Amino acid sequence: MGQQPYIHNDDYSGRDQQNQSSYYTNNDSSYHNYQNNDSGGDQTGFGSDGDSSRGRRGKRNGRNNNLAIGIIVTALVVAILFSVVTGFVYFFSFKDNIPSFLKRPDITESEASKPSVAIESQPGEKNTEPSSGDTLPSESINQNDNLNGQFTIADLARPLPQEGKTLLTIPEIVDKVKPAVVAIYTTVTTRGWMGYTQVPVAGSGFIISEDGYVVTNAHVVGDAKSVHIYMDDGREYDADVVGSDPYGDIAVVKMDASDLPTVVLGESSKLVVGELTIAIGNPTGRLRGTVTSGIVSALGRELSESPIPLIQTDAALNSGNSGGALVNAYGEVIGINQLKIIYSNASSEEQVQGISFAIPIDEAEIIIETIIRTGKYEWPMMGIQVSQLSETVAKQEGLHYPGILVRAVDEGGAGDRAGLQPGDVIVTADGEAIKTTRDLSNIKNRYRPGDKLHLVYYRGLRQRSTELTLQSSIN
Repeated sequence: MGQQPYIHNDDYSGRDQQNQSSYYTNNDSSYHNYQNNDSGGDQTGFGSDGDSSRGRRGKRNGRNNNLAIGIIVTALVVAILFSVVTGFVYFFSFKDNIPSFLKRPDITESEASKPSVAIESQPGEKNTEPSSGDTLPSESINQNDNLNGQFTIADLARPLPQEGKTLLTIPEIVDKVKPAVVAIYTTVTTRGWMGYTQVPVAGSGFIISEDGYVVTNAHVVGDAKSVHIYMDDGREYDADVVGSDPYGDIAVVKMDASDLPTVVLGESSKLVVGELTIAIGNPTGRLRGTVTSGIVSALGRELSESPIPLIQTDAALNSGNSGGALVNAYGEVIGINQLKIIYSNASSEEQVQGISFAIPIDEAEIIIETIIRTGKYEWPMMGIQVSQLSETVAKQEGLHYPGILVRAVDEGGAGDRAGLQPGDVIVTADGEAIKTTRDLSNIKNRYRPGDKLHLVYYRGLRQRSTELTLQSSIN
């Protein structure tokens, strides 16, 4: 067995101590202790303990070894002391003659706590070195005059500047808007496996006129004729449903009241991705006046649930927020909170967080005004379902490209009467090229129900044309 590394500990009177690295094994018979021998002789694994000549030679060898070790230790101590003394002498003699490029300015505690910036000389400029008494240059923090010296989230999510408008802090936005945001309660009729039932529904809305007009979502009021409203100050009102647009998901109700607080409508067309949004509403139906914040995540989102391109935000929305106000940093309503994506797709159980949508107020205003005036809003409808067509799919299926694909045709609807079939590819509408579903939607929305729309489409690789009479969204 080979000899192992060994650590000796005098506190254990010559006994073996195991190295933590486990290289040494206790009680190894090849180890011989030459120290702490009370008999004065060598202990070995062979020979006689009474051999006096070997004992004397062992003592002389031990004294020689001790003398050598003492000399080495003394030399090391002297060298260390010399180095320390020399270092102190050099430091104090060198301190007052440090080259300028090695100097650092003295920093007091008060100055060191300030934010600082490095100042670099420009090409051609003389670089003036600070003296030993100089303090580090400090950078002042300029406050935005509009923010009255207060930090706001608007510093990070600033909207486009708008003349005559002042950015507000979140508490200021809430104070301005929240009194005009209401909680709405009603019952809607739903059809289930047991037939028609009345289901209680909670939602939100916001007051747009002092005499009690309130905007909300159509799915909040459903087919109800009246709703119950709670205001932020605790007042309660029964309100009549003026009208609704189920397709655009906008409704208006009316309270019999006066001198009510109102919101200010902004311009959703001036929104930019990344700017601040505040959502105020009635989540879960039990948490009236809840405020959440986020940013504009995207603009012009197209969803099959809405004919209007939507605002996407990450402000937290939940059941009961529907119909509430989405507000910008100026305290203006720029959207009607509508829906939240919960699952990434119909077959997925993975929940999605931070994706909610609102109807842009610019698109909603004409609908709101029409509902107040006539009690309804009609969309021009084509009676078809369409989807985007990719070049890859077109080649695989032998379809014309570019264009949009007709996926379904409502039986007896406008598209059916015009002769359209699933699999047709629409390429122009009233002479304008159609490359996206939004292109077709924008063109048909210029018209009213009863107007005619000229379409060019392909069935397979054969070009055809037809005239489609737009139908109303109100059956």
